[in-house]
Amino acid sequence: MGRSKRGVERALIVRQSLASLADNLSAPYMGYYFASLSGSGALQGVLQMSVNSLPTVTQVLAGPWLDRTGKHVVLLLAASVASSILWLLVPLTLDPLLLVALITARAVVVGVSGLALTALVGELFPGDRRGRVLSYLNAAAQLSALPVFAAMVFANPSLEAMRLMFTVSGVVSLAASTTWFALLGVGRRREGASASLTSSLRALRNRAFARFAVATSIYNFAMAIAWPLFPLAQRYVLNMSVADLALLNLLSTSSTMVSQYALAKCINGRSLKKLVIVSRAGLVMFPTVYALAHDPLPIFAWQLLSGPFVAIGMVAIPLYAMEVADPELKACYLSTLNLLQGISASLGSALGGFHTDRLVRSAGWEEVRYGLALSAALRAAALIPLLTIHDVKVPEGSREANRAKLVQ
Repeated sequence: MGRSKRGVERALIVRQSLASLADNLSAPYMGYYFASLSGSGALQGVLQMSVNSLPTVTQVLAGPWLDRTGKHVVLLLAASVASSILWLLVPLTLDPLLLVALITARAVVVGVSGLALTALVGELFPGDRRGRVLSYLNAAAQLSALPVFAAMVFANPSLEAMRLMFTVSGVVSLAASTTWFALLGVGRRREGASASLTSSLRALRNRAFARFAVATSIYNFAMAIAWPLFPLAQRYVLNMSVADLALLNLLSTSSTMVSQYALAKCINGRSLKKLVIVSRAGLVMFPTVYALAHDPLPIFAWQLLSGPFVAIGMVAIPLYAMEVADPELKACYLSTLNLLQGISASLGSALGGFHTDRLVRSAGWEEVRYGLALSAALRAAALIPLLTIHDVKVPEGSREANRAKLVQ
């Protein structure tokens, strides 16, 4: 590798900051924008189903290729450029179905990019540094998003202005893509690597990984039932504006960013099992608060308190997969985990969307609250399988020693 680990880490932080700036101009408002074009819960469910299933299928194809070739940066560059082009196409259509296709296509390239970035961190940094690097990357992305959210609180853009924001996102995203040219020499082909599509089966024969993947997928199914409901509740039940959504994002991102920095300092030596359970338990509150709220104030309060739970999940889940993975198959393990979680989330989203349409047709928009309450109850029940996963700790020394302890 032609650059020092510290130099690579700084370059990755710069790239994450620019990419986050581009995405957070538009991505947090996509569900609201789509709900304004179509109030159909079924279409919201189809959208959530497609953006959660198709990207993970693509990742299963990309994972073995990454493990064999080590060309993480090449894939990251290509995905970044493709994502930029798709942002530029979004404001050119008002057709809900075509918009679903564009959003899904962008989700596919972003999903592959996320896999490649996480796998690259796993390849370049030892076990006792991975959690810290992932936390810092997440925190840097959130820090660059804060001024965007603050500006949006006061701007409260119209739908026409939101289309302009999508275009700006595409331009900024394209600029962020250029940072990958400086890292093209980073990474290396793993000699003798034999990763293939059958590596997913090899991953599932790993008992620690298989139990973890199944347990988190069950939770994802329960969690995803609420995803199509959130934008509908914001738009039609609580009558929230784009400025309200920007304030939600500002509060949540601030809380998560601070939590990421704190997590980077203390994650080594911690039990990943406990961290995952704490994170998922905290997420039960999201649909609960929405189901009970009659104005946005309780939601604002919870967004400010939710940061630790979101931050822990963002780091602990991929870190768990990499800690129990075969050293030469990190990308395969991550893509297999994402596939199982994506399929379960897509099924949950579809169920939530179609069930909401039935409720709304019979009793009006207030019935969205019952769907949210159901999701909260299912999330709580889905914590039970997580109690059965293996206890894995973030290593304070070498990762190989930690894996040996797990095997014993």
